[in-house]
Amino acid sequence: MADTVFSPEHKTINSIFERDVKYLIPAYQRPYSWENLGKNDRNNQINNMWDDFYSLFISGENTEYFFGSIVVYKEDENFNVVDGQQRLTSLLLLFSAMKCFLLKSKENRLDDDRDSISSFIDEAVKTIEDTLFNKESISLTPILKVKIESSGSTGINVDEILNKAIKCESKESILNGIDDKYRDIIIRYFDNRDYFIRRLEDKFLTDRKFLMEDVKKFDDFWKFLRTKISIVMIKTTDLKTAFSIFEVLNNRGLPLTNKDLFRNFLIRIFHNAGESNADKKWNYLEQSYNLTSDFLGRFIESKKAYQLNKSFFNAIVDFYKKDTNEDIQIFYRELEKYLNYYTMATNEDNISDKYIKNKIKFLKLLGYERNTINYLMALFNYFNYDGQVNSELLEHITLYENMRLYIYLKPRKRFSTVPIYDSIKDLNEERFEESKIYFVESTDIDDLKSLIDDKIKDNVIGKLLITKYIYALNCTIDDVVEYQEINYSKATLEHIIPQNPEADSNWLNNFSDDFREEYIYKLGNFTLLTTNMNSKAKNYDFERKKIEYAKTHLSITKELATLDNGSMNEEFIGNRHVHIVETIYFNLGI
Repeated sequence: MADTVFSPEHKTINSIFERDVKYLIPAYQRPYSWENLGKNDRNNQINNMWDDFYSLFISGENTEYFFGSIVVYKEDENFNVVDGQQRLTSLLLLFSAMKCFLLKSKENRLDDDRDSISSFIDEAVKTIEDTLFNKESISLTPILKVKIESSGSTGINVDEILNKAIKCESKESILNGIDDKYRDIIIRYFDNRDYFIRRLEDKFLTDRKFLMEDVKKFDDFWKFLRTKISIVMIKTTDLKTAFSIFEVLNNRGLPLTNKDLFRNFLIRIFHNAGESNADKKWNYLEQSYNLTSDFLGRFIESKKAYQLNKSFFNAIVDFYKKDTNEDIQIFYRELEKYLNYYTMATNEDNISDKYIKNKIKFLKLLGYERNTINYLMALFNYFNYDGQVNSELLEHITLYENMRLYIYLKPRKRFSTVPIYDSIKDLNEERFEESKIYFVESTDIDDLKSLIDDKIKDNVIGKLLITKYIYALNCTIDDVVEYQEINYSKATLEHIIPQNPEADSNWLNNFSDDFREEYIYKLGNFTLLTTNMNSKAKNYDFERKKIEYAKTHLSITKELATLDNGSMNEEFIGNRHVHIVETIYFNLGI
């Protein structure tokens, strides 16, 4: 029998960071890249990590959180990390944040039960340090269980910098002499640690004090992290095998689908209940609604009001057993009802009300569609929504839209799932008025208005807001305004007054330098074109641009082609800006 070249093992945090374990992140690995202030899943991993961990913790569910896989191979005393350094490093930063939080609390946040709490902190810090460090002997300084190998090409000892972050030092202590191109990488260790510290302060302090009830909650959270966060560690015999597994996991792996499993489960329990037409029951759902594997996740998360990190199929089986007492008829009715809501949320053309339809279209452009669909399904369920006009439902969606747009537009404003799932929970428990407050509190209306009205130098944001304007127009169609369909992926932002106008063009003759400086990056100077048309319009004068504008089907662009050269002036652009901004304001109810 051939020797086994790899072995996957289920690991909890306790076993990942067991005594004397040593991980080495080789020099060829990319730099640490997880962030906490992004606008989407690709650059907001730390925020998502915290939200997922804490949401499962407070849910009280006795289940594990699957935190992904790690691929390693053994060489000498070290496990060389081929895949998984982002997870390992982020866990270290979370644990170090917990230590820093405790030490800071001991210094100035204790009140009653000072001696007892101080004693707890001493023991807790020791336990956390045992998780983070190996103690080679009594006389030696503890050594971090994860070491980053230096490449020698950057002149930076990243391992030393990670150790400083773990030891609660400030980033200011290491920035002197660091080349600007490496600063973001270095700062990331400290910023992510400090993000975790702020979340801990938010969740485990009472009126800025660390009280005995906070101690108990903190201790429970630490036990939860060590025993309920799980990773699959794939150990291999050599680097070649490790890389092969890494490539399969990242390049050729197919996403697991739960739909077939669920189909067999549903048909089986119908058969067990004596239903002779079990296949027809399934076929009806599949033919009548948008029944996808994704629906299973959206169904259970909108029911549970938090984001799951386990098999949606298993979660739905649990729901059938516990929440419906294995009553197949109740279960089937709930499935069909939520399938109807999911179908409306994923295909807005099933919604008759044009205001709600266009708002849902826009919300999907803001990212995090998973959370938006969960929210919409819970909201639709509260109102038993049938796709028709519903002013209360529209108001709720608008509050959510304002919150999401504000987060998208506001620099360094972080996205969080917490207010969304808090709102879903209140909707599920029939607390409608309370369910709105999370979105109101998360939005600064005056600031949002300023962000829309101000200069916008990011073309992605400009394109998004002009699309919002078009969707707002589509809500108020009359004999003058034509309904406008947008292929968002193919549209590009067009500056009517070019950023770099040609010499002797009407843009220089008809518009002052001050006006162009004020308006060139404002919404009044924006429209949309296809990529091909945009490349043709370029920096030409208005007479030549009009030829391209006339070719598009979008009325906001096509109507520009009807203007004569004299009408394309400062007054027109200024009035156009006011109209676009006020139309967006009106649609957002601000």
